Amino acid sequence: MPLNRDPLYGFLGNISLGTPAQQVTAFVDWTWISMYVLSTVCDGDADDTASCLSPDQPIFNQTLSSSYQNESSLYPSRAWNPNEFFGTFDFRVDYASDIETVGPSSSRIIIQASDFQPDIFTTTMFPFTGIYGLAPVLPSDNASTQSPFYQMWKNGVYPAPFAGFIYCYKDKTLCDGYDAVQTLGGYDEDIAGDGLTWYPVVEVPEVNVVDFHFSPGIFNYWALRVTQLSLGNEVQALNKSIGAAAIFDNASKGRGAPLSANAYQEVVAMSNATAVTLPFPLNNGAQAFYQIECSKINTLPPIKYQFGGDRKIWEIIPANYVDEVSPNVCVLNIRTIGEGDFSFGNLGETFMKDKYIVFDFKKNRVGIADVCN
Repeated sequence: MPLNRDPLYGFLGNISLGTPAQQVTAFVDWTWISMYVLSTVCDGDADDTASCLSPDQPIFNQTLSSSYQNESSLYPSRAWNPNEFFGTFDFRVDYASDIETVGPSSSRIIIQASDFQPDIFTTTMFPFTGIYGLAPVLPSDNASTQSPFYQMWKNGVYPAPFAGFIYCYKDKTLCDGYDAVQTLGGYDEDIAGDGLTWYPVVEVPEVNVVDFHFSPGIFNYWALRVTQLSLGNEVQALNKSIGAAAIFDNASKGRGAPLSANAYQEVVAMSNATAVTLPFPLNNGAQAFYQIECSKINTLPPIKYQFGGDRKIWEIIPANYVDEVSPNVCVLNIRTIGEGDFSFGNLGETFMKDKYIVFDFKKNRVGIADVCN
């Protein structure tokens, strides 16, 4: 699935849904649990879309699909408040099924159809028509909380349970001119070069307190235990309260190199960085931003991570965590959560540069490789 980067949300790709097929611009989200679509329904009324959404908002019109089926008898409607999509406005969904097509592959899957509250988003335009969730599936999950890819794989549409991702942030050759590619049903061994290092996913229930905010809580994340964090060869302290962890997140919270607040201050000190106020912050963390002399980028240390007790070291080189926001103005693109040595973060765009990420939906593990160009 070819993807282009949206500056606010993340990566968008095209799929289709229904009969006849309607194109859906999908926000591909590794942290969401289903296939969500903007439907015509407004406060339970399928004929009053104008009271909930802008007339220019692209939607999936379920009333025009002959293959659309209401599945509320199997899966009751749900709502999350708060949530990461609409803040303190209800994220309400009804469950249905329809035929989804991604490239040459099609299958009937369970989907989440929107049910917005009136008058909130009538002047808002979302750059997507749906959310293509790629969160891992837990043993207790049913189809209402299963990724559309997982459902199609279980239906025999895809040959293997792998979903691979490459971010072509600089040279788009490997992505055929797109910003990224999300493969479904396999991965490219040539891109993986020397091969993937696999890590088991761990459950981190505290994520709904310190990182994402959903009620009821969401616990389906590609989370790895962080067992060592270093700035160059200098090992950093890790918090002991809940254990250090990182979640793979290709959306907005995955922007910036994840560091503890103390480690961030070490980078600031060693680079003689000075505080800067940005009109457009590089990431959505609560930390301050600092600028450095662009000529000093190569004097900074790589940020190094080790996961799951494995000895393999994964680096973010300085050129990938320092952004030149304007000529001769370079800013540290680092994101922190919490205080002190609290080490919990999101591995997204900044970490993924020059790496290949593969999710194994059968064994719930993450594979990482350095990209072989």
